[in-house]
Amino acid sequence: MSSNPTDLNNPQPAEHSDNEASKMPDRDDDQRKQAPSDQPGKKPGEGEPDVG
Repeated sequence: MSSNPTDLNNPQPAEHSDNEASKMPDRDDDQRKQAPSDQPGKKPGEGEPDVG
């Protein structure tokens, strides 16, 4: 195998790190009824244009 990481003809598999310091923090939103991007007081999808 080629050791050049920029060799497009012989790509190397990605290496993933499971470093404890790089993990996302746990979110305390199991009881949340809306997505974080939804506007407060509106139902999900309210105000969105119709599809089709």
